[in-house]
Amino acid sequence: MIWRTLATNVRAAVVTIPNRQAWQRCALVYAIFLVCSLPIGLLSGLLHPGLARLAPAAAMFTIITLLAHPACTEELIFRVMMLPRRADRPPRGSLCARVAIALIVFVAAHPLNARLFWPASLALFANPYYLGLAALLGLACSAAYLISGSIWPSILIHWISVVLWILLLGGQALLDSYR
Repeated sequence: MIWRTLATNVRAAVVTIPNRQAWQRCALVYAIFLVCSLPIGLLSGLLHPGLARLAPAAAMFTIITLLAHPACTEELIFRVMMLPRRADRPPRGSLCARVAIALIVFVAAHPLNARLFWPASLALFANPYYLGLAALLGLACSAAYLISGSIWPSILIHWISVVLWILLLGGQALLDSYR
């Protein structure tokens, strides 16, 4: 029963294309995220403007790879599979609790993944500023999903944010320093 409901929600989230008003509201959510996260990232040193030292083909491969993971996979797991598709259905307290749990698991997954798959990078992925930025991103993606009932705005927000960080805001250099 639960698997059928989950499969139905995943399918609906994937096939739903938001209307213009939903896209506009999601764009506003993203603008608020940027206003909040850019000062934190710049002051903490996690963001510093500059082009990644990647060949054009490597940059294109990075852009495509980041769409698959983390954008699609994480949004599928932490938004579509953990949150209700329609924000108006569960009671407000239940909705807030589910968003909080999904957000905590989303943030905790970053240092856990580092510890399991790339231990040398744990200092970056466990950095409190990094985790704060991940929480803001998770909150923005959750809001976009709840506003639209579609996975696409949250994927777009997640993907654009990570691509900007990697290619234009020093993320690639930070990651390279842990290799």
